[in-house]
Amino acid sequence: MLWSLLFVGTVLSNGFPDYTPYSYPDSRTQSELCGQQRPSFFCDPNNVVWRGAENQTEASELLNELESIRVETNCSCKYINQCYQIHRGYTVSIAVVEKMHLDQNETSREVVLEAARIFADTIRDRQNRAQCDDDVLIFLSVRDEVVWTSIGEGVAIDDSDVRRIAEQGEILFRKMKYKEGLTWMVQQYKHVLKQEKLDRFWSWPLPKWAMITIGIVILVILSTLIITAIYVAISCCRKSHKDIYSVIDQHQL
Repeated sequence: MLWSLLFVGTVLSNGFPDYTPYSYPDSRTQSELCGQQRPSFFCDPNNVVWRGAENQTEASELLNELESIRVETNCSCKYINQCYQIHRGYTVSIAVVEKMHLDQNETSREVVLEAARIFADTIRDRQNRAQCDDDVLIFLSVRDEVVWTSIGEGVAIDDSDVRRIAEQGEILFRKMKYKEGLTWMVQQYKHVLKQEKLDRFWSWPLPKWAMITIGIVILVILSTLIITAIYVAISCCRKSHKDIYSVIDQHQL
């Protein structure tokens, strides 16, 4: 317990590049500091996710996905007076940093994960976007190659689903597909919060539509080869029968 308290104190006192968990901007009230043009549930002060993007269409899609969760899910609070008057359910937010600031000797995977947990939990508690502790915050530190999901006690979700969603997101993050990874995670949490089945994860290098197209082409080629082989076989059989009859006729003559 003592080691844990000392560790937390060390991590928070050292801080993170540009931001500590307490100085990290709030995307609802400090949207410009989060790299956004309007209040949202997505914060990326270092513009890691959209760096090099030519337009904001994809950004809008992710922001809309986060907004839709509040509309398409129901309030899960035990008491009705805890639910906001306007229709809204769970809240899912995203916080992105380029790299956490850790001491040189704090490089083990366990230490990095613990630092990510502290950062995510602190931001979620400070922003206080829940109705009854029913919110989720996805934290991504790009250069540390770590993603952590802070989940309120009011969110009913299995740990196995959390691990599965995080592992699938990490596959895309390792390919530097940060937007795709975050979008995938948000969509899967949306399924869980709506009590739906998770999507089947596609990890092939080619997109699914390309694989389907290739499969159809291969099937057509194989079908053509089989039909051609059958046609040749039938033609050979007919020719063989004609040759036999021709020999018989010659003998009879």
